[in-house]
Amino acid sequence: MKMKISPLINKLASLSMMLIISTFGLKAQTNVFDDVIATSPNHTSLAAALQQEGLDAALQNPMGTFTVFAPDNAAFDNLAAALSTDIAGLLANPALSDILLYHVLGQTVPAANVTNGAIVTPLNPVNTLKLTATSMGSVYVNQAMVNAADLTAANGVVHSINAVLLPAETVVDIAIDNGFSYLTEAVVEAELLPALTDPLSALTVFAPTNQAFDNLATALGTDINGILALPNLADVLLYHVVGGTVLSTDLSNGLVSTLEGSDILVDLTTDVMINDATVTTADVTADNGVVHIINKVLLPGTAAINELENNTIAVFPNPSFDEIRFNAASNSSFEIVDANGTTVKKGTSLDGKVTISDLEKGNYFIKIGEGETISLGKFVKM
Repeated sequence: MKMKISPLINKLASLSMMLIISTFGLKAQTNVFDDVIATSPNHTSLAAALQQEGLDAALQNPMGTFTVFAPDNAAFDNLAAALSTDIAGLLANPALSDILLYHVLGQTVPAANVTNGAIVTPLNPVNTLKLTATSMGSVYVNQAMVNAADLTAANGVVHSINAVLLPAETVVDIAIDNGFSYLTEAVVEAELLPALTDPLSALTVFAPTNQAFDNLATALGTDINGILALPNLADVLLYHVVGGTVLSTDLSNGLVSTLEGSDILVDLTTDVMINDATVTTADVTADNGVVHIINKVLLPGTAAINELENNTIAVFPNPSFDEIRFNAASNSSFEIVDANGTTVKKGTSLDGKVTISDLEKGNYFIKIGEGETISLGKFVKM
């Protein structure tokens, strides 16, 4: 006959086991600070920061449930270098407590539970955290990559990361907060959140509206899901991004290189035009750059061709209804290209004139060949 052990005896047995563990110097798992952060040789800067701000006590709470994104020592060193200071300078930052709380969630989130594009609110709710799970198996929180995941304790989990997170408003926040849902979905799908959420970068984004994406989908005979499935989606999006902060007052006529590698063409002749898109709202500033809202999705390769970058030519009248003129030798070859990169007309100009009455309204580029020289002009057909 089997003997029944009462719950009280079970409890006493459990307590006895804890006493035996303690007696022999073994430590039971208790909390994310003592068991993970404080014992890690790669997170001494984080441990010092948490202790200084008194946040170690909160993470030692056995009744709490936490996920800590823990910047390693190299992450703190890199931030210090970027801010022209040292670890002591970072520890003296009056916003340090807010920065640290921006790394903590009030729930346990294992790496396997991270979904691409998830937006979560940390204990410092001044800004959200944007999560990326890439097709290659990497996990990012904002711009920081998880370099050691699922370091568990009784009251939560720690994910080591390679950068310090700052609760800055980035160009991604501008898109999210202003209803650019299709642009945001595209950025998530292309796994570009880490690049665009870097608080220490400087970016200029020409942001197409939802209507602009709908118009492109219609032109391609698809819908937004078809746009998101484009194999060159990342290239299309990076074609909308310029390195550096370029305000509207900094813009001038000419070609500008994008992060995709191709050029966009800025034209201030009438409205502010980027290729054939109009800037409808300019200078929406973020902590890591500026956003200009445009009414059309830009497509790579539609602004100009590399061999045309050396020479530009004035086209007049501009805008024009029926004819354009330019200063060129007689018998100059020409080619007119629309904003989508399609050649719509070509021939030879005998007197520096070309009839355009047969063209539809819109923005065009004209390539003019004079011997070995090729020049580029831009005009608007009214």
